[in-house]
Amino acid sequence: MAIKKNFTYFRNRKERAAFITQHFKKCLGEAESILDVGCDDNTLKNIVGPKVLGIDLYGIPDIRIDFEKELLTQFHENQFDLSVCTEVLEHLENLYPMFDELVRVSRKHILISLPNCFDLMAKYNILVHNKIGKFYGLPLVPPADRHRWLFGWQDLDVFFRAYCQKNNLRISESFLHFNFSPTLKGKLAGSLVRFFNIQSACQSYWVVLSKN
Repeated sequence: MAIKKNFTYFRNRKERAAFITQHFKKCLGEAESILDVGCDDNTLKNIVGPKVLGIDLYGIPDIRIDFEKELLTQFHENQFDLSVCTEVLEHLENLYPMFDELVRVSRKHILISLPNCFDLMAKYNILVHNKIGKFYGLPLVPPADRHRWLFGWQDLDVFFRAYCQKNNLRISESFLHFNFSPTLKGKLAGSLVRFFNIQSACQSYWVVLSKN
């Protein structure tokens, strides 16, 4: 089955939060309680309102949590109707237990996005510059922020489908996100991706998991 594609452009975390509120409007609207995992400056809460609880180690969260040490253990099972975790899990060594925690504390839905580490730009950087990007390599100073995992969107799709089958969940929605700018160059790239159906050009993989 062909996976859906989304070409909505956003430049930063604030615009990503705005994209989430628009694209997942129904899911967010029906939820009475939302946990924003990795909320940074709590932008999603600023848009949606007080039913969002933002948690993070950095930024301006409602509760400051070190996910590597604490996971989500201070929250109860099925405490939130919806958990949102976008571009976070790839930064954590304990990705698997953290993902299990997201499922545990969510009563209805879990919204997750993760990067496609093998997109065309990453492949270009490997071929031309002999490096994959800013989140990898061996810098002289220990980085405060880096990716712990290297996977493509196909890996993610297989993982989530297998996890759902094993844990009585279902995938309500999944799509590949292509973040091409509205410039002439961006529009041309987007048109080529659409015409030739170049799935590997996507920057991220998004999925909504629902409990049965």
